[in-house]
Amino acid sequence: MTRTMTSEQKIAPCLWFANEAEEAVTFYVSLFPDSGIDHKTASTVAWPGGKAGDVILIDFVLAGQRYQALNGGPNENARFNEAVSLSVTCEDQAEVDRYWDALTANGGEPILCGWLRDRYGLRWQIVPRAFIDMLRDSDPVRSKRAMEAMMQMVKLDLARLKEAYEAG
Repeated sequence: MTRTMTSEQKIAPCLWFANEAEEAVTFYVSLFPDSGIDHKTASTVAWPGGKAGDVILIDFVLAGQRYQALNGGPNENARFNEAVSLSVTCEDQAEVDRYWDALTANGGEPILCGWLRDRYGLRWQIVPRAFIDMLRDSDPVRSKRAMEAMMQMVKLDLARLKEAYEAG
């Protein structure tokens, strides 16, 4: 599906893939509402990762946020790492579970504290909005209990986080 952007965004993160940008982008836009592919750019020349005519750059939108995906060719220095992740704010446990399950499927990997690595190596944080509110609470004791509970989890469990937050 090709979509037209309705608003211009000055800065867009560019994600480097060896050669699976189209596959990854198609997967990502299938998961999130208000998402789609805006444009695919084919290379006019042979390049280190491919030949003339191959898709080299994809402009796309995830949940209203603009991104680019680059088929940059294999490069050990260009692999995703823990320094950058995409954080998804979820409205409830069902949304946490849906994104978690989709992003860890087919070679994805759970990490800790709501973090995971998808099958393309990109890191994601899947976080319930209520947990963010708990951390921002002006009561440091309640906030600390929520944080301590989160530190014991892989996928975040909203019921357990609320239980810890409200204990006392």
